[in-house]
Amino acid sequence: MNKLVNEKSLYLLQHANNPVNWYPWSQEAFDIAKNNNKPIILSIGYSACHWCHVMAQESFEDSETADIMNKHFINIKVDKEERPDLDKVYQMSQSIITGKTGGWPLTIFMSPDKFPFFAGTYFPNEQRYGLPSFKDILKRVNEFYTTQQKDIEAQNITITEIFQNLSKKNKDDEIINLELINRTKLDLINNIDKIHGGFGSAPKFPQTYSLLFLLNSINDDNDAIEATSHTLHRMCLSGIFDQLDGGFFRYSVDELWMIPHFEKMLYDNGPLITLLSKAYKVTSNPIFLKRVIQTSNWIINEMQDKNGGIYSTIDADSEHVEGKYYVWEEKELKSILSHDEFELIKNSYFVDGRPNFEGKYHFHVTQESEKFFLKNEKKIKEINKKLLEIRNKRIAPNTDKKILVSWNALAIIGLIDAYKITGDNKFFSAAVKCFNFIKKTLWDGNQLYACFNAKPCFKGYLDDYAFLLKANLELLKIEWDSDNFYFAKNLADILIKDFQNHKDGGFYFTSIHHEELIYRPQTYMDESLPAGNSIAIESLSELGFLEGNQEYIESSKKALISASDSVQRSNTAHASLLAASVNLLVFKKFIIIRCLHENIEKYRKKFFDLPEMIFYFIDNKDKDIPQSLVEKKPLGDFTAYICEGFKCLEPIRNSDELFQELSKK
Repeated sequence: MNKLVNEKSLYLLQHANNPVNWYPWSQEAFDIAKNNNKPIILSIGYSACHWCHVMAQESFEDSETADIMNKHFINIKVDKEERPDLDKVYQMSQSIITGKTGGWPLTIFMSPDKFPFFAGTYFPNEQRYGLPSFKDILKRVNEFYTTQQKDIEAQNITITEIFQNLSKKNKDDEIINLELINRTKLDLINNIDKIHGGFGSAPKFPQTYSLLFLLNSINDDNDAIEATSHTLHRMCLSGIFDQLDGGFFRYSVDELWMIPHFEKMLYDNGPLITLLSKAYKVTSNPIFLKRVIQTSNWIINEMQDKNGGIYSTIDADSEHVEGKYYVWEEKELKSILSHDEFELIKNSYFVDGRPNFEGKYHFHVTQESEKFFLKNEKKIKEINKKLLEIRNKRIAPNTDKKILVSWNALAIIGLIDAYKITGDNKFFSAAVKCFNFIKKTLWDGNQLYACFNAKPCFKGYLDDYAFLLKANLELLKIEWDSDNFYFAKNLADILIKDFQNHKDGGFYFTSIHHEELIYRPQTYMDESLPAGNSIAIESLSELGFLEGNQEYIESSKKALISASDSVQRSNTAHASLLAASVNLLVFKKFIIIRCLHENIEKYRKKFFDLPEMIFYFIDNKDKDIPQSLVEKKPLGDFTAYICEGFKCLEPIRNSDELFQELSKK
C-alpha cells in the first residue's frame, strides 16, 4: 500500500498514486524492513527535477517494475528539499560506493540499519545510455542482498571508516590567509571561459558564489571585473534567462548558455539578484540593472505567497514535456505578431535562423545578434509583453509551494540588494514581508523550523539558522529594529549551542536534537547553496564585531581554522568561505550612524558606493538600544562612530566630514 497520500510535499504527492508501495522516511518503514529482512530502496528527488519525472514515468508507474519493488524491497521516497540532511549523507555515500558524482534522482539500496550497499542516480527502464535497466538492477541487487550478507557487512564497516576519516580534521591556522585568497582569485579567473563566460564547458552552471567572490575581491582588478562582467552579460542575454518574464533557469546544457534545463529554483534567483546588483554597482552595465528588476518582480509576482513566504521551484516540465511552456513554433509567432514584429524577434532571438530546441525556438541572443537586440530593446520589450500574455494562457508547469527558510533567506538578501540599487520600496517591502512571515510562523521562540507546507515542519538545519541570521543583519542595515537584533542573537546562540563542533570547531549541518543518522555532515564547500559554515562564519563575526561579543568571534575563528583541511583539497570550491574569512583576516570598518529618522535614506544613499564598509543606521529616538550599543549615543542630528575590530574612533558629527574620512585610501 502506498503511504504517501497524506504527505504535504508536492514531490511525494506526485508519487502517491504509483503502484509502488512507497513509504515516507519513517521508523515504520525501517521496522518492517528489519522484521522481514528486506533491503530498502531509498529514492531521493524533488518536484522540479526532469530526470526524476522520467524515471517515475518509466519505472515507478510501471506495474511490472512495481511488482518487483514491492515483493523484494521496502521502498522509501524522500523530498531532498525537505530533507537536505538525508540528501547530503546519501549523496556522499553514493560517491563512496561508485566513485562518481551524484545527482537526482538518487537511487540508494540499503540494509534496514540505513547503511547503503549499492547506489546510482537515474536508471532507465530498458538498457541504454550505457546503463542496465532498472528491472535488471532490482533483480541483481535482491540476489546480492540475499546471498552476500557478509560482503554487505564488510562494506558497511568500510563506509563507516570512511565517514569517520571525513570527520577528522587536520587543522592549520596558517592555511587560510590573504595570499590564498589572491591565489584563488587568479585560479578562478584562469578557469573562466573567455568566449562565452562561465566556468568550464557543458553543462554550465552559474557558479554564483565564485563570481560573488571575484566581485568582492576585485580591488580595481580589471581582469576580475572583465571576467565576471562578461559572464553575467552573456547570461543576461542568453537562454538561461527567461527573456519574457524574468528569472534564471537552473543551468545550461551547452556552453553557450542557450538551452537550459527549464526548472526555476528560488535558491538560484535570490543570490543571482545579489550578484547582479553588486556587478551593476561596479560596472554600471544597464542590462544588469534590468535583470535585477525583472527577476525581483518575477519573485514577487509569481513566487511570493500572500502571507509573505516565497515558493521553492517551478517545474521544468508541463504536460510531461520539458520546456514546452517556454518555447515557440515559427507559425505560432507569425500568427501573433506583425511582419515587422516577427522580424525583430527573429533577428534578436533566433540562432542562425533555425530552431534550437527540438524543432522549436527558445529565445537566445547570440553574441552576433547582441548589438541588434540592444539597439531595438525598447521595441522588443513591448513585443515580449504581447508574447507573455499568450504564454500565460498555456498550461503552466507546477509550482512547488513549500516555503523553505534557507532559500527564503537568500531571496530576502537578494531583494534587499535590489532595493539598494533601485530605491524601489516594493523590493524592500517584499523582503520585510517574507522575513516577518518566517519569524511569526516558523520560529516558536526556542527553535526554527526549516519548512512551511500547510504547517511548520522539520527542525531547522544549519543553513536555515545561518542564512536567516545573515538576512536579519542585512535588514538591520536598512531599518534598525532592536527586536530583530535580539532575534539575531537568538539565532546566533542556537548556532553555537546546538550546531557547533565544540571539539574541532565549525558547525554540523544538523543540531544536537536531530535524529541520529549514519553520518553527521560538516561541510565547507559551496554546492548549489553556499556552505552553511561559510555564512555562519560571516554572520557570527559581523554580529560579534557589531556588539563586541567575543564568543561569536571565537566561534567564527575556530570554524575557519576547522575548514583548512577541506580548503587545501580544493580552494576554488570554497569561494563563500574565503569571502567570509576576510571579516577575520582584515578588520572591516563598521560605521554606526545615529541620526534623525527622516534623514536615514539620504545618508544611506550618500555612503552607498563606499566599498568594504558596513553601515548601520539607528534613529536618534530609538530608546530600546542593546546594552552593547548604548555607548553609541546621538550627540546631535548626526553622529557617526567608525569602528574596526573592537576599537572605535572619536564620534564624527558631520556627514561631509565622515564621507571625507571614509574616502581616504
